[in-house]
Amino acid sequence: MKKLKIALFCSTGDVIPPKANIVNAPRWLVYYLANGLTEKGHDVTLFAVPGSHSKAKLVAKKIIDWPKNKYVAKLQRENAPGERSRRFVINDQTCLLDIFLEKNNFDLVHANSELVLPLAALTPNLPTLITYHSPYDIHYNELFQYYKKRFPQIFINSLSKAHANQAPSVPFDFVIHNGIDSSNFTFNEKPKDYLLFSGRINANKGGDIAVSIARKTNKPLNILGQKFYSSKKTIKFWDTKIQPYLNNKIKYCGFVPYVKTKKYYQGAKALLFPNRWKEAFGLVLIEAMACGTPVVATSFGAVPEVVKNGVTGYVVKNEKEMIKATKKIYSMPKEKYLEMRHACRKHVEENFTIEKMIDNYEKAYYQMVKKFKK
Repeated sequence: MKKLKIALFCSTGDVIPPKANIVNAPRWLVYYLANGLTEKGHDVTLFAVPGSHSKAKLVAKKIIDWPKNKYVAKLQRENAPGERSRRFVINDQTCLLDIFLEKNNFDLVHANSELVLPLAALTPNLPTLITYHSPYDIHYNELFQYYKKRFPQIFINSLSKAHANQAPSVPFDFVIHNGIDSSNFTFNEKPKDYLLFSGRINANKGGDIAVSIARKTNKPLNILGQKFYSSKKTIKFWDTKIQPYLNNKIKYCGFVPYVKTKKYYQGAKALLFPNRWKEAFGLVLIEAMACGTPVVATSFGAVPEVVKNGVTGYVVKNEKEMIKATKKIYSMPKEKYLEMRHACRKHVEENFTIEKMIDNYEKAYYQMVKKFKK
């Protein structure tokens, strides 16, 4: 098949791939996508901020160098999110102009941002795929529906069936699961005895539920993630739900760089994923399973699509069921537990690798180009 000329965009928030002290799944995914598509022979151009690197061609102009803008840093220090957000939107769209105004003759654009929608609508001869990485709300359901139904050059994919169900008015074109570089999360059949929670330390992610489960099962818990201490709500959450229960068994390990999380996944008896919100996908699920670590997760969002209940862990309804499932994992015969760890690794290798994700996006691109030219 004819190789494609592809424009890729994620955001101008920081470099691609992300720095070691930043966790940003979309930028990692775009980094792998740019490299993988280039290795397949496609002509790929990545539009990003200066300092980014990729096997693809890179377009990065100084005017949109967000991380090095001194005034943006000042707004961050002054805690002015409204001003900062407005500038971020125009910064992203300034970067996107290089795709939509220049005569690049791209076969298609793949933007991992909703901010591309107006520009894509004004470019009727250029098919654009939009991957939105966060949960949909009522407003975004209506906005995406507006664009999708009026502009045939706009294509939209979800990260899971559950993700698409959050926006029932949007006629999604594709469902494409995320993937990970499984070589970065190697299998370990001899874990330690601790439970693991990995994610942002806020109410949505349910770190307090993980603490409660550790206390009620009398098991050690390691907590990984960024502590948010920037509002009354996040301060109260940390001060009342997490901090009082930290001790020599329940440990806050702080923010751990993405490339160093592997050892925590490998050593865990199980990963606790007590989300309170509708997760669009949940990369930590497949990162843990790739290391052989089973998952105990609440059934919100995409969890039932990612975790095989009873095979790679347990999908439950509430904290009471999480406690029961956690105890079940600890009480498993050694052979049965090892079988579950191997099933976790196999599940990721068969369904959630970077290679599979790239292949699925490539198939979507070809379908877009074929459909659009009819």
